[in-house]
Amino acid sequence: MSIDLKNKVALLFAKEGMHLAINYSLSRADAESTAHELSTQYNITAHVIQADVSVASEAERVVDETVRLLGRIDVLVNNAGTTTFCEFEDLEGLQDEDWDRILAVNTKAPFFTSRAAGRHMKKQSGGGCIINTTSIAASRTTGSSLAYCTSKAAMSHLTRCLAKAMAPEVRVNGVAPGFLRTRWGDKFSDEAARRMADAAVLKTATSTEECAAAYVYIAKNASVTGQIVAVDAGLSV
Repeated sequence: MSIDLKNKVALLFAKEGMHLAINYSLSRADAESTAHELSTQYNITAHVIQADVSVASEAERVVDETVRLLGRIDVLVNNAGTTTFCEFEDLEGLQDEDWDRILAVNTKAPFFTSRAAGRHMKKQSGGGCIINTTSIAASRTTGSSLAYCTSKAAMSHLTRCLAKAMAPEVRVNGVAPGFLRTRWGDKFSDEAARRMADAAVLKTATSTEECAAAYVYIAKNASVTGQIVAVDAGLSV
């Protein structure tokens, strides 16, 4: 998930009055700026916690620290993501290290954090909700790279499997954004961006605010689990 979408998701949850724990791996300044802005504007508590959630022990630490700071964890948004841009046809272009990193961040990390959060959610009153940030690339043969599409396909199926494994106390769903004009999306050329916008049924890129709203909808709707909600302006239709 791009920093732009992460911030928008955090903002909408803050507007709902939810206290936040914002995990970051490298961008401490961005995380602290977001936490300060939201806590000031919406009168909520917002903490920042550094962790590389692709490492199981780090994922467990960030979840446990969240519970220590906030008292419980009601919603977990798995939004760590990475890719390497490489044409599908270039089978030699991705190194072994690229595959390992992309699968670790995009597929293993959400399992590690979900497992850790589930321990708390299953014991607390009201259970909890986990929302994975997947991608429409999970079901398409186009995207930033073969490894990225494969990792997101695995993440989408992990979402459905966890929904069954963690029920009834914990709901697990995913949001699959389409093409977003964010800092990450701006890595595509203008021509590629126009092609993707034109390919969408609504002939536009996906709005980050409307995409972020899907996370709040899923968190509030107690009857939704095991679903992947595409927010893509019809790009996957």
